[in-house]
Amino acid sequence: TQTIINAANSLIDKNTEQIRKTVFSRNETGARIEVVQSFSDFEESYLVANRIASLKMQQHDNFEEYAILYRTNAQSRILEESLRKRNIPYRIYGGLSFYQRKEVKDAIAYFRLSVNPDDDEALKRVINYPSRGIGETTMNKLTRAAIDNSVSIWTVINNIADYDTGINAGTARKLWGFRDMIESFIDMNRNGDDAESVANRIISETRLLSVLLTDRTPESISKQENLGELLNGVKEFVSSKIEEGNENIRLTDFLGEVSLATDQDIQDGDTTERVTLMTVHAAKGLEFSNVFIVGVEEELFPSIMSSSTLGEIEEERRLLYVAITRAKRFCMMSYASSRFKNGQTKTCSPSRFIRDIDPQYLALTNGTDLGRHTTMVNPIANYRESYHSAMRP
Repeated sequence: TQTIINAANSLIDKNTEQIRKTVFSRNETGARIEVVQSFSDFEESYLVANRIASLKMQQHDNFEEYAILYRTNAQSRILEESLRKRNIPYRIYGGLSFYQRKEVKDAIAYFRLSVNPDDDEALKRVINYPSRGIGETTMNKLTRAAIDNSVSIWTVINNIADYDTGINAGTARKLWGFRDMIESFIDMNRNGDDAESVANRIISETRLLSVLLTDRTPESISKQENLGELLNGVKEFVSSKIEEGNENIRLTDFLGEVSLATDQDIQDGDTTERVTLMTVHAAKGLEFSNVFIVGVEEELFPSIMSSSTLGEIEEERRLLYVAITRAKRFCMMSYASSRFKNGQTKTCSPSRFIRDIDPQYLALTNGTDLGRHTTMVNPIANYRESYHSAMRP
């Protein structure tokens, strides 16, 4: 048994040394990789936006030469917000900007209805999502009655007996169930509840999140993360307004900011010079002069969903290799000490992969936790430790 363990350790050591030579051969004469610690994911996004603005002023290069890479799509929301506040144009490569994703647009449609139930566009989008047995035929009848009488669809639903809709009693009861739910949200807004309270109630009662929980496919998990990140955004909005002494913390105020964000998404579609945001998976084959890799933390990179076997850990390590080697001139990795997930702030620790890198290739900023860890100076031991931790039951 000991012979087998020694042989495995030897193989790991050789593989580690080869990985180190391969990954860093391009950067041996260039700048070190910056490693930056932030207090929170909120601060991380602003540090990245500020660093991009600073480099742009120093180097005078094109925004096309900048890329921000992340492990999960949900991470883009706060990064997009920070870039917009610095007036830095951006695009999402191989995907949609945060507020253009279906599950987010569905939630926003419910938000809009709770503020203005006469919003026909929002009502049509969600009246049967999640499914509640209100089909296309019923919607056509409601729409025709609304057009013929110059009223909103909401008005027709509230007064079905007053309009010639041809809708039967069973379908009418389903429509009234939808109406009662929306009216409960409207009442919260009328009572002055803050945006966070109303948003949480909407996500819960509409079942937007719960219908996704039974599906464990990567696509469904990504949608769950996006809805969670939307709630994070609402919470941050309310918290920041309260800290500023601003009383505009209602859902209608939040929707005003979302409207500005989506308007900028459309305007930025015509901009030729933009910072690129993308997942590490989407970055394969591309190169940029300046690369920022965010969220290099345990349970995020490596992903908690891909850390149960040695093969999964190795694939996550290869993904970080892909991310680092997208940089031609400058590379920065960042991690946060805390990150807001699923409605609560969670403590984070830097990724094991950072400690796999020889310190001579890194530039640690003051205050990083890494500088206080003695294991930082032994990449081979770190690699071996992550190997054995993946093999533990």
